[in-house]
Amino acid sequence: MKQVAIMIDAGFFKKKFQEKNSNKFPYAKHIIEFSKKCIEKDEELFRVYYYDCPPFDKEIKQPVSKTPIDYSKSKAFEAANRFQQELAKSDYIAFRKGSLSFEGWAITDGAIQDLMTASRTLVDSDFKPIFKQKRVDIKIGLDVAWLSSKRIVDRIILVAGDYDFEPVIKFARKEGIQVVLVTLNHTTVKKELREHCDIFRSVEIPTPFAPQA
Repeated sequence: MKQVAIMIDAGFFKKKFQEKNSNKFPYAKHIIEFSKKCIEKDEELFRVYYYDCPPFDKEIKQPVSKTPIDYSKSKAFEAANRFQQELAKSDYIAFRKGSLSFEGWAITDGAIQDLMTASRTLVDSDFKPIFKQKRVDIKIGLDVAWLSSKRIVDRIILVAGDYDFEPVIKFARKEGIQVVLVTLNHTTVKKELREHCDIFRSVEIPTPFAPQA
């Protein structure tokens, strides 16, 4: 049996999950169900590493009215916080936390379309906040280095789409670890990832969306 570690970039996974589930967010059970599908008969799970940022919990001012928004009191914050707490308590799950920073505001596509047809005053709803994920990539890299250099696992199953992981993949392979890239049924795989992985594995995203049990 091959010992495997599954590494899930939450930003990538949630984007694909929402595309298939009408912008709904996953529950912890979806991550667990998906992880089981990533493993084949000749593999035994060592651990699932899930890399995500705690939900944004600060107060910011809206771009036009300057009215403050307290994200820590939003339903989205409560749902994300509950999800992460539940996932962290699940068996064989290692929850790795990054950080989320507010980078400003961007005008929405809808507002741009409106302004192209008629001149009007901008309002708060014409903008969307820009949040940037930090310290996730480096934590994936550190875990890959530890698992590979200590030969704790035989294979690393990577659920990610960022070509920045190329050096991480190359390091694991140099240490004799096989790297499996899970494609989530998308047909476009970045060239840098395709060239440096050993196996490509297509895994269905959990559906249908089910209410929390």
